[in-house]
Amino acid sequence: MGAVCDQLAAQGGPVFQDSVTPALHAALGIDREPLPAGVTTVAARTTPEIFGFGFLDAIPDSVILSYADPDDRDHDGISGRPNRFVDGRLGRFGRKAFVPTLREFNDAAFQVEIGITNPSVPLEGTVTGQPLPPGTDPAPDPELNAHGLELTDAFVRLLAPPAPLKQSREARHGRDVFTQVKCAGCHIPALRTGDSPIEALRYKDVAAFTDLLLHDMGPDLADICFGLATPSEFRTEPLMGLRLRSHFLHDGRAKTPEQAIDLHGGEATRSRELFRALPAADRAALLAFLKTL
Repeated sequence: MGAVCDQLAAQGGPVFQDSVTPALHAALGIDREPLPAGVTTVAARTTPEIFGFGFLDAIPDSVILSYADPDDRDHDGISGRPNRFVDGRLGRFGRKAFVPTLREFNDAAFQVEIGITNPSVPLEGTVTGQPLPPGTDPAPDPELNAHGLELTDAFVRLLAPPAPLKQSREARHGRDVFTQVKCAGCHIPALRTGDSPIEALRYKDVAAFTDLLLHDMGPDLADICFGLATPSEFRTEPLMGLRLRSHFLHDGRAKTPEQAIDLHGGEATRSRELFRALPAADRAALLAFLKTL
């Protein structure tokens, strides 16, 4: 790959389908989309939790950029940096923080993830860069109209984060421990939204627990590049609704928050080691706090 991130545009883009329709199987004799020659890395992704995405969309760029420190000038070991879309706009959505707006994130997901064309992404997907054989997709394009996109955007934009649970004394102590072991250096506890045409999203303090920046998480978690993001860089995962999740990290390999912390590397190595060194009671308190989110 060198210094250039190849997102395999000529081969249909970076997302490859793991299953095919009966019609496509009959036409091409394949059970899944074949990987193109030259692929060096295959990565898995879990479906993102979309609670509170309307709030994240309303965070001003200036707020996100205020936490960026790509050269680690404050010498805290954390060097978050923004990703940028192809036109230079600040990214914030997706595990690599590549997509600038919630509307673009939603519209692209229909076509890229489930093959539903729409006015924003009108072209049908390909099979490793080749058009679908005639007759394998009889639905006329666009398969979802503009009204459907508007309804979807409204639903996702206004899907509120789950309210945090009432904290026990142990959990309140765990919040202090969360800060003590430097988790809050990237998982910023609260961000403030800016102006928004929707009053419910306007000038609100949001317990997002993210900075929406890229951070190097070390070689053990590395997979693909995306935009400016290197294979080992990922956007800080928001922790809204964390207690409702059954798997953690970008690919779901961790089954508990404790396992996820233990897999942190790169810029998070110091926090991981501080967590490992905690007395048992403090570790339990931190985990109790996370279970209230």
